[in-house]
Amino acid sequence: MEITIVTDLQNEPCFTSEFGLSLLLRTASGEYLFDTGAGTALEPNLRQLHRSASSIRQVILSHGHYDHTGGMASLQPEKIWCCSGIMEGHYSLHDDRTVHDISMPEKSCAVLKKNASEWIGIFQPIAPDMFLTGPIPRYSGEDCGGRFFHDETCTVPDDIPEEQSLLTTDGILITGCCHAGIINTIGHCRKHHPEIAVRAVVGGLHLRHADAERLERTATCFRDNRIEELYLMHCTGETAVKYLQQALPECRIFTPRIGRPFSPLNTI
Repeated sequence: MEITIVTDLQNEPCFTSEFGLSLLLRTASGEYLFDTGAGTALEPNLRQLHRSASSIRQVILSHGHYDHTGGMASLQPEKIWCCSGIMEGHYSLHDDRTVHDISMPEKSCAVLKKNASEWIGIFQPIAPDMFLTGPIPRYSGEDCGGRFFHDETCTVPDDIPEEQSLLTTDGILITGCCHAGIINTIGHCRKHHPEIAVRAVVGGLHLRHADAERLERTATCFRDNRIEELYLMHCTGETAVKYLQQALPECRIFTPRIGRPFSPLNTI
């Protein structure tokens, strides 16, 4: 598998930066766009990669937050994989008591409704070498990365139940924000496919505001599962990356750049 970051919050020459995530996956089964960013960077960055938005035919959406779904408005894919509830309201409550609407934008919802969508409800294959986890049960007690609610008055808690990740038969696990927690996510994969050892993790881990205990539990999970490579981006946080680099000297840890292809576990 070859992966290229299309959007992320990076100052990379010739590329547009935004708080959002989108990954272009080139696999033996075809090409997929995993998440679409917030909407301002996808088209210009695809052009910089000598691609057009119209060339994107298959999209996987990890969850319903705007920074992963905003770019859908510029696409007309043939197939979209996502979980039920992705278009519901999503709001975040900040420390200053302000409430931010982080739902999927209306224009992105319109594309999702118009195009052929594959609604994922369980752990299932989407190609001979790839699986989508479907909704991930929360057993470990990891927080979901913030104070999230389904309503603007912040009375209905939201643990982002529609979130899913991607697992390959090579043992590459791709996450959007990993609101479910990486311990839960790896455990969910092991439960459904114990014969697949997760060896590399790619994506955001939402550890920007994680306390010492959560960082330690995360490192222990990676160590216990013998994770060989981490490709960390988006909402992982610089402090968390540095912590994991120090705690896991046996693990190869990277912070890939926009537009520069990489191949986890040298699987290309």
